[in-house]
Amino acid sequence: MTGPARHLPGRFPAAAIFFQLFFFFLAVTSATSGKVRVEKSQRTIPDWTRRVPEADENYLYFVGRATGTRTLEDAESDAAANAIRQIVTAIGVEASFTYDRLRKEADFLLQDRLSLSGSSHIIGLKRMESYYEKQIINEGDSLKTTFNAHVLVRYPRESLQTEIARLEQESTDRVQIAEKLLKDALRLEESGAFDGAYRKQIKVVELTQKPSVHLSEAAARRLAMLRHRAIEAARDLSFMLRRISVEPVEIGDRPSGEMGQASVFTEALENALLKAGFQPERIEQSIRAEVVPKVIASCRENGVSSLDAGFYSSLWTATISVLDPRDDSVLLSEVYSAKGFGPDPARAGLDAQRKLRVEVFNTFARQARDKFETNFGSGG
Repeated sequence: MTGPARHLPGRFPAAAIFFQLFFFFLAVTSATSGKVRVEKSQRTIPDWTRRVPEADENYLYFVGRATGTRTLEDAESDAAANAIRQIVTAIGVEASFTYDRLRKEADFLLQDRLSLSGSSHIIGLKRMESYYEKQIINEGDSLKTTFNAHVLVRYPRESLQTEIARLEQESTDRVQIAEKLLKDALRLEESGAFDGAYRKQIKVVELTQKPSVHLSEAAARRLAMLRHRAIEAARDLSFMLRRISVEPVEIGDRPSGEMGQASVFTEALENALLKAGFQPERIEQSIRAEVVPKVIASCRENGVSSLDAGFYSSLWTATISVLDPRDDSVLLSEVYSAKGFGPDPARAGLDAQRKLRVEVFNTFARQARDKFETNFGSGG
């Protein structure tokens, strides 16, 4: 069958819709909670809203739907985004489309100038027809208005096949690139260029982390194997090179502003580790979690004591650990204490916090360095 002939160019401004409402068919029905008035953009509900048109020799048809939105514009955008989601699902790249991206691309579709960017190239997608309903519910002294929308679009069969072929080739190329990077990394490691080898391994992990679409079973197994080998190799090198991930430091929950100091503590811990020869890692968080040891720290106040002549002391403790990225097992864990003094509890606490940052963190960094040197080599 062929697509419907009617075509509505561009997005309908809400004001234009309401200006023409007197042309619309009004339907009034009873509801248990009050009266419902339905205003339709067409007297007869189009058949395609109930049954998606079958594909013909040239085009595939999709119907996007949205219900219960607060504005007509939201209904339009949600319906168009729903249609696009169906198409990218058919192609196999739905994972790369966030909600915000779908809404952005929906706006292009509603303006009849769709040009999707990124990992999917949807060429030739066209909006054919739209249908709207406005529901006004009268509940006593209040009115509630909602909108439903349907959008019919067509997508060329040829574009679908072209895009699938492109993605197949892209996935195949990714396997070949990952294989080359892994070989380069092994050569660098054999020559003693450990830092360069580590960077190559991280590139392999990044490359193999991306979703692969329309990849053959054999190529998918190969990609998974490459990822596993790269993670294992990069993990070993991360210990040797003292690459680490410093997690945000947890601060005690007393209402004296400690939470605002979390970033200060985290930076101080990073700086202490840097001075001890560690390299805080900036790669993507999901990769850090699999590859590099993780440093976690928790600092809390244990108590405040009143001394002679209105002087106070504050006792803080810090628990700092290094976790293995393989299974989060503890490689090193130490508990430290710091006592601060001041004319009031707040300033005594600040003095203890300063000692944690300046003294305790540096002590831990030196102990961690000794642990790494003893167990994992000096890292050059």
